[in-house]
Amino acid sequence: MLNVFLAALALAPQPVATEPAQDFYLPAGGSKLRSLVREAWESADDQAKDLSDHAKAVQSDKDEGKKYSALAEKELKLSKDTAMLERLQKIGTALAATANKGPVKATWGDKHFSQFDYTFKLVEDKDVNAFSLPGGYIYFNEGLIKFAESDDEIAGVVAHEIAHASLRHVATLQKEQSKLSAIQLPLIIAAILSGNSETIGGVLTGTSLFGAAKQSGWSVRAEQAADFAGFQYMLKSDYDPTGMLTFMERLAREERSKPAIDWGIFRTHPPGRERADSLARNMQEAGVPIRRSKVASSFRATPKQVSPVQVEVLFGGRHIATLSGTDAVDRSTVVVERLNAFFDSMPELYDVSSGASGEVLGRNMTLLTITSNDADG
Repeated sequence: MLNVFLAALALAPQPVATEPAQDFYLPAGGSKLRSLVREAWESADDQAKDLSDHAKAVQSDKDEGKKYSALAEKELKLSKDTAMLERLQKIGTALAATANKGPVKATWGDKHFSQFDYTFKLVEDKDVNAFSLPGGYIYFNEGLIKFAESDDEIAGVVAHEIAHASLRHVATLQKEQSKLSAIQLPLIIAAILSGNSETIGGVLTGTSLFGAAKQSGWSVRAEQAADFAGFQYMLKSDYDPTGMLTFMERLAREERSKPAIDWGIFRTHPPGRERADSLARNMQEAGVPIRRSKVASSFRATPKQVSPVQVEVLFGGRHIATLSGTDAVDRSTVVVERLNAFFDSMPELYDVSSGASGEVLGRNMTLLTITSNDADG
């Protein structure tokens, strides 16, 4: 009964700042009840103020994003490839709807549930890159869309970028770095939008932001938080979360031999085996099967018929074996299925061995048997 009474008081439209009315009946211990009532009022007041402050913060993000997107589109050349743009927007619209349905667990950033009218733009640029501005303005390079091997991989990047906006990472950065002057952040964003790596490096190195990022690790936390939130969005969508993993793995492989500038939070896809491993663990904990062959041709075995009695087996476009004979097509179908099931798990080299009769074994399961016809072919 007391809980119902307190709940009724908390919902009543009375001034929060004043002392609760005291002309109601108080049994023994009434002073304690009065204290509980006061706490209920104060809690309601704090929650109302918190919601009001958050609404203002979200609107600020929208205003900033609109301003910086206008700057972006003066510096960047938007793509005229309508088919590619429609593909991006279809994927983006689906994930934006997912993000706006409800909150996800945030490991860094604003833990309030924020909703934005997300917009997705395509930039005429061959680099594999994307960036997210406050308020849900998200830009993707043509190079990134071309690099992706499936809609699931594109969706993984879209989910990651939405997470940067929904968790309000730029605003969190501004809040944490209280010594950052009001003029520095616009300069940094302008440098990023210009696409000039020397300018970006110079601006970041010359600010307290860069030094603080290197010391505090906020950039690492931002990327990890965006990966985790993006993964949660993917789980709630119709896209396969494995696409997020394979894109990350392939990008890390591509960038391993290339020099990179540490751009912190604004370097949206830094290479790193740790991030891929973390995502794989999240998938395993969520009971999501890792099916690389379903979302990336680089991790897929495929048959290629070269004659009525000869079929090449390829993995990631590379030749593995040639099967010959009148049963080559049927055998290749079985072999490809076994190879994809085996390599989806990313086995270690010692998991693959050869049998006494010419078999290729994976964890002691026959993946491929080489016959005399194959050897002759």
